[in-house]
Amino acid sequence: MKKNILHHLIWALVAITTFVVGSKINSTNPEQSAESKRGLQNSSSSRRVVTSVENDSNPRAKATRSKTKSRSETGESGTLTEEGIAELGAIFKDGNLIERRLAFAEILKQLTSDNARQLREQIAHMSQDSAEFREFHYAWGAIAGDEAILHGKDTPKRDMAASLAGWASEDPKSAMAYFDALSAEEQGGGTHMKWGAAFGLADADPQLAAEFAVERSQNGDKDADKMIHIAAAAALKSGDQEEVTQWASNIPEGDLQNTAFQRIAGDYAKEDPAKAVEWASNLPEGEGKDHAVGSSFHQWANRDPKEAANAISTLPVDQQDSATYGYATSVVHKEPAAGVQWAANIKDPEARTNAMVDTGRVFYRRDREAAQEWLAT
Repeated sequence: MKKNILHHLIWALVAITTFVVGSKINSTNPEQSAESKRGLQNSSSSRRVVTSVENDSNPRAKATRSKTKSRSETGESGTLTEEGIAELGAIFKDGNLIERRLAFAEILKQLTSDNARQLREQIAHMSQDSAEFREFHYAWGAIAGDEAILHGKDTPKRDMAASLAGWASEDPKSAMAYFDALSAEEQGGGTHMKWGAAFGLADADPQLAAEFAVERSQNGDKDADKMIHIAAAAALKSGDQEEVTQWASNIPEGDLQNTAFQRIAGDYAKEDPAKAVEWASNLPEGEGKDHAVGSSFHQWANRDPKEAANAISTLPVDQQDSATYGYATSVVHKEPAAGVQWAANIKDPEARTNAMVDTGRVFYRRDREAAQEWLAT
């Protein structure tokens, strides 16, 4: 199970900021991921830092490396003593960058239900929004379930959602039974438990995460759209286009399915916009397909507006409005007048009006005087 838990911690690195109220998905550019990246900026600087640490004469750092290496080579997984826990905590608090990373990795590796509370004391000084604080509680939730969550009720920091996420990633059925028993305020209030459920389910199974988003939408949760983005990001990790397409097709038709296809197309288009358009064009007829085509051209226009514009004319007529919508709402950020003009070329009256409103807002914010002159003509 520990290998599973450590594997799932990769998810936690990506999901760090989402539990913070102000760091949810940017609704003005839904194709962009909320993912955060960690690490040194380049490989040469990494080698220099590591070499420096390996040659460090600091006995505490050497002791940490020695203990970690010894456990790794011998396969030892013995329980940490209280003295060992305190030593790891001291290094994690006062060591340099590499020492702290090594110490924290060992904390996660040695974490058990029995020593979790004492190990938590070693990271208690961290901000509730820090990666380490969230990763620790994710790991604790994964191995201890409601015990980790209940501990969070007695602490001033926001750790319950991360614990629920870890629990849901390992045992979604039990975690959701716990979540469903919470009051509406407890589910969606300051503890952010619904986000813990959304991310944990996505880590366990994107289909479960999609079902959760649909249920939240049916209950009037305005954040359900963001939850589908979370589920879509998890589904995309498979790298299997057929599987991802089927996942989105399983979502009931409507706004959430449209959002799912839009997110998938946007991700595909970042890699290869022409192939993304080809994929979107082959989807079954419906709003989901329209959103996928539009999202593909939105990304393509951002990457190469001239190439994208030429590609629109090669599409079947029934797809050109969606493509133009996506194109217009992208180029308007760099060339406002051009974006509005492209929006005006959309043939469907309702789609044209919506596109004109979307591009007009951007034009007005960027150059109010020019926008007013354009409207007057």
